[in-house]
Amino acid sequence: MAKTQELLYAVVGAGDFAVEKAKALADREATEKVFEDLVKRGRVLSTKIKSSAPTKQAIAQTKTARAQAKAAATSATKAVRANTKAARSAAGKTAKAS
Repeated sequence: MAKTQELLYAVVGAGDFAVEKAKALADREATEKVFEDLVKRGRVLSTKIKSSAPTKQAIAQTKTARAQAKAAATSATKAVRANTKAARSAAGKTAKAS
């Protein structure tokens, strides 16, 4: 979790840095150049993160966990239905025997 927080702090810091530089630049063209450079850097970094092995591994693990959770929920639902049906059947037999 610490690395995630560090990444968010870096993004916020980059934004603050960009604003600071934009204020310092009086020339509109220079400001646009800095902005375009930041967009390019962000795009490159985003692509690197998306294509990195740890990111791909995390995505695969998330898909597996999601499938397992869905299977567990389905099994639990089926078990509850079976137990309900058995309880109703037993109650009906008990009522008839009385």
